[in-house]
Amino acid sequence: MSEIKRYEKGNFFEPFETLRREIERLFDDFGTLGIFENSKTFTMPNLDIYETEKDIVIEADVPGYDKKDINIRLDDDILTISAEKKNDKEEKGRNYIKRERFFGKFERSIRLPDYIDFEKIKAKFKDGVLKIEIPKSLEKAKKFKKINIE
Repeated sequence: MSEIKRYEKGNFFEPFETLRREIERLFDDFGTLGIFENSKTFTMPNLDIYETEKDIVIEADVPGYDKKDINIRLDDDILTISAEKKNDKEEKGRNYIKRERFFGKFERSIRLPDYIDFEKIKAKFKDGVLKIEIPKSLEKAKKFKKINIE
């Protein structure tokens, strides 16, 4: 049976704050329990997609990755960004208190409109941000292409 507690004025939100703290603690503990330590988990990069007069621009946050680890390809109207970051360091004997750094791979696909010039797509990678500029075209593009990163 639950106990009914009486809250004084000004403490109405206290049970909600307690619940929030407990939920945060629960998720903080996931990293120390080793639940996801050897799993094939992945993360998705955050994207901004916007349109200018001449281009469709995609900016993706991919901090911690090297340019050589990132792949971009266009297959018909699907642009796919993928990357893999490997943990090359030997970590035997470490007893982690918290582990938040990500090692693994991701793949993110974006459907593009059919009025792009696939031959002139440019990609740049600087300071952990991948910027893809996709020129607009009056013709429909339905081809496959691997895009090089500058």
